[in-house]
Parts: sequence; structure tokens; C-alpha cells
Amino acid sequence: MKRWWLAGMTRARGVGLCIAVLLAACGGGPAASVPPAGTGAAPVGAAGAARAAGSGPVSAATSAPTPLSSHQGYTSVVITILPAWAAQEAGYFREQGLDVELSRVGGGAPMLAALQNGDLEVAYSGAPALVLGYVQGLETQIFGALTNTLESIIFVRPEIQTVDDLRGKSIGVSNLLGITDIAARLGLQRLGLKPDEDVFSRQTGGMGESLAALDTGVVAGVSLGAPASFEARKRGYRALVDVSQLGIPFMGASVGATRRTLAERPAVAERTVRALAQAMSRLKTDRDFAVDVLVKYTQIDDRELLGEAVDYYRPLWAADVYPDPSGLQGVLDVESNPAARTTTPDEILDLRFVDALRASGFLEQLPQ
Repeated sequence: MKRWWLAGMTRARGVGLCIAVLLAACGGGPAASVPPAGTGAAPVGAAGAARAAGSGPVSAATSAPTPLSSHQGYTSVVITILPAWAAQEAGYFREQGLDVELSRVGGGAPMLAALQNGDLEVAYSGAPALVLGYVQGLETQIFGALTNTLESIIFVRPEIQTVDDLRGKSIGVSNLLGITDIAARLGLQRLGLKPDEDVFSRQTGGMGESLAALDTGVVAGVSLGAPASFEARKRGYRALVDVSQLGIPFMGASVGATRRTLAERPAVAERTVRALAQAMSRLKTDRDFAVDVLVKYTQIDDRELLGEAVDYYRPLWAADVYPDPSGLQGVLDVESNPAARTTTPDEILDLRFVDALRASGFLEQLPQ
């Protein structure tokens, strides 16, 4: 374990999460019921015309499977979750035989507690939270991935011309040990700067707050994901490091459930990965639809900015939702819980469903 990573972690993080999950599992925590999202039930306008547009879903079988109800949840309103929203809006979940209630649920302990309680069957979450759940004995499993490499862009103030100019300065990140922080640390480390020695992370609370800190000179640079990265470009800031171009294996958005759910309801996972594969195909071939869905879920009406975000993420999305073991190893490498040192990706990954998807020929039927 790298010393800079351990310096940012505390024993209380793991203990607090475990306690919160166990309390909720006993019926006492705030995550015992998953709050409704208020969005995601009604299709966006363009979705109903999917089949007529020539990029609609491919039938899973000659006869429709018996619908299964499934409560699924996402932890953040971020573009990496777009495939799940798209599967709901285009009707791909329903076509694959799932009656999905898609809601937003709090990340970390609330999400893990909802999985343990059975209030939530499938979670769309950053892999670090699901990994932490596993190493703390909660038997969370990852059966799909939406992204397998780190994605973030470091923007800097005009006086910063090179990576070396960041020595002794601070980078604004949404949350310490969150994805923007991890991306900045690992990206700059690849380029020769030691985190917490040569360059420092400063928590801002969000991407909007990071931009404000950059505007006022509180930080020399910021680590941003889309669509905030495109707002930074609009404000005239220069991208110093595009971390996604470094190809750092690190599973970001992943699809998880408990081992019990996957054993008792395998059809839910099987149908979910098929629907997500359809959504991936649609997002890669129908830019306007992708923007329509983003407008609905993000409540951002800047279609130009959202279109740029879609273009950026297209090559990063895992078209067959296959969780790359090397990306999961990247998550294990930065997890501070000692159990992560003796845990392998194979223990957390359940590849049955994506292996079956690859072998079925279903992917070859989808628009490319």
C-alpha cells in the first residue's frame, strides 16, 4: 500500500461504514427504505421512437420472458451512470423481461445497507464502495462494469504551464478519496509527482465548488469529470492532464448485487446485462437520444455541453459491460482495509452473466 494513500484514510471509515450497514440491516438506519428518485419512470420523448429509428433493441428471444420486478438504484447523478438511465428510458429493461423501478440511493453505507436488506437488488455504483462492502464481509459482488479506466481531466490556472509547475500547490477535488481525487493522485504520480509531498489534494465538496476555487485562485488546478470539464473549457481553462488518456486500470461505475441475490435471482442479473448492452449500443449510435436522457436526469439543459460529454465518454464505456479484473485490481490497490491486500478480483467478480452474454451472439446483433 502506498504511504500517500494510507495517510488519507482512517480506521473510523471502515468501522463507521460497517456499523451503519448493520444498524440499517436491523431496521434502524436511514437506508432501510430507498427514496424514490422522482425521475426515470416515464420515457423521454425520443425513446418511444427507438425501433423506428433503426437503432432499437434486439429481442432476447422469440417469446418475451416472464417479467420480473426488480428494484435497482444508482448512487450519483453522473454521466457514467447514463447506460442504466438509457436502458430504462428506451424500454430495454422491459424488453428483456424486467419491470425495473430505478431510484437514486445514497452512496456508500446507505447503498450497501439497502442491498443487504433486500430493499435494493442491483446497484449502479463506483466500484470502491462495493469493494469495501466485500472486504468488510457484506458479500457484495460485481457482475458488470460501465467503465474500467479512470476518467478525469486536470484543468489549471494560466500561470501553470507544465506538470512540474504544480509542485507545492493544491489540486481541487470533489471529495478526498473520491474518483476525482484518485484520478488526480494516480495521474500525477504517473507523471512524476508524489501526492501529498509534491502536490496536494484539497476537498471542495463538488465539481461546481472546484470550479469556483479555481476561479478565485484558491487552488492551482482542479480534477473534473464530465460535464463539469466542458464548463472549465468554456471558461478558458487549459487541460493539463487528461487522465483517461493514460489508460490507468480502475473500475469506476460498476453493477453490483449481493451474492445471495445472484444465487436466488440469477435471471435478474442475466437480463440486466443484456439490457445494458442494448443501452450501450444505443448511446454509441444515437447521440441525440443520449443527450435527451442526460437532460432529464441531470436537469441540465445545455445540450451542446452534454453532447460534448457524450462524445468524450463513448470510447470509455464498456460496450459489453464486461468488468475488467485489472480495473478491479486498481481499486483493491488503493483500498486501505487490510483485507484488500489478500483479496483478489476473482473473489468479488461474478462473470457468469457477461460470459454468457458474450457467448450468446447477442452483442453481434446490436447496431455498432
